[in-house]
Amino acid sequence: MENEINKLQWAKMFMDYLANGVDPVSNTDADEDTLHNEVIRSCFRYISDILSREIYEAEINTKKSSAFLITDEQFAELKTYSYNCKVSELAAEINRVTEGNNTKKFSATWINDWLEAEGYLRPSELKSRIATEKGNQLGISSEYRKSDNGNEYYINFYTEKAQSFVFSHLNDIIAYRNEKYNEKKRHEKNNIINLDFPKSISVREFIQQHNDKCFIMSIGSCDSVAEVGSYQAVLYYKGKSNVLKKTDIPTSSANKCILEGVLDAATSIKLSTDVIILSSTPLGFNTSKSKNYRYCDEIYRVLSEKGCSIFAAVCQGIGSELISLVKSMK
Repeated sequence: MENEINKLQWAKMFMDYLANGVDPVSNTDADEDTLHNEVIRSCFRYISDILSREIYEAEINTKKSSAFLITDEQFAELKTYSYNCKVSELAAEINRVTEGNNTKKFSATWINDWLEAEGYLRPSELKSRIATEKGNQLGISSEYRKSDNGNEYYINFYTEKAQSFVFSHLNDIIAYRNEKYNEKKRHEKNNIINLDFPKSISVREFIQQHNDKCFIMSIGSCDSVAEVGSYQAVLYYKGKSNVLKKTDIPTSSANKCILEGVLDAATSIKLSTDVIILSSTPLGFNTSKSKNYRYCDEIYRVLSEKGCSIFAAVCQGIGSELISLVKSMK
């Protein structure tokens, strides 16, 4: 941590010098040669990486702010209906008091889901939910209905007691909804299909077996003392390759370098296609606790937004063959 702070202070000093028109290396007036100095360019790359991380965190926080929100003052404004109401009316009352929050609308389904989880509702044979004995005691009653087109269903009504119960457990309902939502998103993010790399075949043979798919192959290394790394990545499809390289990556993790290569290659894909990410070591695509999982998450987002089906394969034991192949491509 102390070393990272020193690097941040060093980068800030450089930027302060440059902002005042002074070359931070020679301590003279900055000129055209200043921007070509490799030490200064390395500083720029380091600052760019810091900004990338800040942008990523800001985007995550922005997405979080779109979640449903209700303040204590708004909670106090909630009013029960004087009659037995439907769950949609409860949701409407919640949305009435939170209308000015500019966040996600509250859904009646969230109430139903929580009540079912707590044993007040259960699925019926008509695919709609129906009150249990516990729900009846609370004040929830279910009525059978049949629509004009013959569809049969149950509709639930809530007494004032049941309405007050729902409102008083609003935080529990929101927490349950967020837990289920995050679980769903984690499942979606992990929707990368693992391909087994057969033993006794070469990397080239594996590629040939899947010659209808686009390959992303990335290799990386780093100096753990200097905490700087590099990658070389290849986007390969039916004999054609696009090589990407990057140096001076501030990190002590070779896997981070590899993932940056995969991400840059993924970003350069133009059309929807099947993509196989081939590496010599597991990169943590299906492990949310992985140190570099945010890169895996971003790679998945980039490729899925392009409509790509995503596969991952690891050629452990023959990593040197993958390295040689990547280095030989132009």
